[in-house]
Amino acid sequence: MKCHIFKISACILLLFVINLNDVYAQKFILLQKGTNQKSRLKFEVGETFTYKSKTNDFYITDVIKDIQTDIIVLSENILKPEDITSVDIFDKDPRNGTLKNLSTLSYGAGLIWLTAESINSLYHDKSFGISSGGMIGAGALFASGFTLSKIRRRHFKNTKRNKIQLVILYGD
Repeated sequence: MKCHIFKISACILLLFVINLNDVYAQKFILLQKGTNQKSRLKFEVGETFTYKSKTNDFYITDVIKDIQTDIIVLSENILKPEDITSVDIFDKDPRNGTLKNLSTLSYGAGLIWLTAESINSLYHDKSFGISSGGMIGAGALFASGFTLSKIRRRHFKNTKRNKIQLVILYGD
C-alpha cells in the first residue's frame, strides 16, 4: 500500500516540476511611446486585443492566446508586431478613467449650480429664474466637461517613437 502512495505522489511531483516553467512565465505585449515609462500599456495572454493591420482598414477584436518571440497568436489570427498599424486603447489606458471622472465631475457641478440657482430663485423671488452669472458659470462647467470627455486617448499608432514590443520573461 505504501508503495502505491509513493508512486502516485512521485508522479504528481514530476508533473508539477514539468509544468513549473509555464507557471512562472510572463508573456505580454508592451505598447510604449519613446522612453516614457508612464505611457506603457500591457496586454497579457487571455485579454482582448483590438487592432488595425496593414491589410485591413478596420479594427479587429480578438483574444490573445500566446505570445512568442516574433509573433502574436490570437484565437483567429497570427500577427507580427510590424503588421499592426494601430491598437485601440480607449478602455485600457488608465488616464482615460481619470479624464472620464473629471468630465463627469464637471457635468455634475454644472447641474448642481443650475439646481441651486433655480431653488434660490424659487425661495427668494417665488418664481423660477436663473441669473446670467449662474448660466455662464454652469455653461462653462458643461463645456469643460464636454472638452475633457473628448480628449481621451483612443488609439495607439505604431509609428515613429511608438513601439510595440513582445516581452517574454521566465522565472528562475
